[in-house]
Amino acid sequence: MVSQPNMTPPPCFTEHPQRREVVGEMHLRRFPEFALPAQIVQFVRVIDRGAMEEEQLAVAALPGLSDTTSPRHREGRWSPDVGASWERHNEASTVTITMVGTAARGVGWDRPPTSDGAAALKWAETVPGSVIRATRLIVVERDDGARSPVDAANFRQSHLVCCHVAGGARIWSDFQIHADGYGRIVIAANSLPPTEVISCVQRLQELGNYRNLALIGLAAARAAWTRLDEIEISLSETGRALLNGKQRDDDLLAALTKHSEQLLSIAAETDFRMSATAAYAEIAAERLQELRPEPIKGFQSLTDFTSRRFNPAVRTCASLSRRLALLNGRASQFASLLRTRIDTHIENQNARLLASMERSTRMQLRLQHLVEGLSAVAISYYLLGLISYPLKAAEHWLGSISSTSLLGLAAPFIILAVWAALRIMRRRLFIESDAR
Repeated sequence: MVSQPNMTPPPCFTEHPQRREVVGEMHLRRFPEFALPAQIVQFVRVIDRGAMEEEQLAVAALPGLSDTTSPRHREGRWSPDVGASWERHNEASTVTITMVGTAARGVGWDRPPTSDGAAALKWAETVPGSVIRATRLIVVERDDGARSPVDAANFRQSHLVCCHVAGGARIWSDFQIHADGYGRIVIAANSLPPTEVISCVQRLQELGNYRNLALIGLAAARAAWTRLDEIEISLSETGRALLNGKQRDDDLLAALTKHSEQLLSIAAETDFRMSATAAYAEIAAERLQELRPEPIKGFQSLTDFTSRRFNPAVRTCASLSRRLALLNGRASQFASLLRTRIDTHIENQNARLLASMERSTRMQLRLQHLVEGLSAVAISYYLLGLISYPLKAAEHWLGSISSTSLLGLAAPFIILAVWAALRIMRRRLFIESDAR
């Protein structure tokens, strides 16, 4: 009887286009498995967009490259004892080399690794990107096995951090960059199970990685802080000038516009970096809490080291964002006050202009009435002159009619009729104008 291969039928339902991506995302950030003793080398690089294609080519050159569901994670092996993994983050990537078994035995800080380990390190060091953190970790089983690598590490005693983490493991490090360009960490697993040792190393590395990524924003915050000092002084001077009213409103508005432009420019330059610093700092705080550091008498603990410089640096970046928002609000308030004052001046000018126009209109109306009266007199005078001719002719032919008497009697009626006609004509003109 021939057995049939196990053919799993495809699903009958319609998958969301991003289903496999989101499921794969939950399995990222996993640290390579290793057995003790082990030496681990990790690089964290900030990658420019222009170098991403070169990085992908370098990752594609990994020997023994395994297929993964996510293009942001790749694993390869030089030998059963030497492995490598690459992972892409938002603005950085990590390369991790793990050396165990024969590749890790007898390997110290200054002694070269095996041929496979040397090839892996050479590949990891030549991956494109700017290294923001490079560390070498030696992980041993117990404290007594850590004595030799700790002594050989040449840790600076004034910076030495030594404490228990993750419920039993012990770490040693000064978190300094040594002559070979790497930071050095020694970890004694003690009684921790292998899976917890791997989790402990991953959290410890992520704590340092996110700490360094967060501190990138400190230099930008310091540079922007100096510029904000200058803007704040200028803004205070503009506020005093707005109060005393000795400068022209146009000059004050130009100064406030300049301040707002400078603040917007600083915000555009630093907003992303400060937001990233806050996000990285939050992750670092979570990793520190997950490690559960327990101090050892006579040594600086991981919590002490983090709170001494890292937390103040993060607060500096957060203060920059708050100060930038405060100055933006102050500039907006000054501009609002100035616009209110300008609007008030304009309203007063408009009121004076309207009052002047009203006086002019009244004067024109009076002149118009005067002109109407004079026009009525003039028209009446011409009408009387026209009527006088036929009356004088009638007086000459009839003899019994006095043209002068008749003109004297007719004059008031003619004047009233002319005045009334002018009033009616003016009223009709007003009605037609309003209708239009």
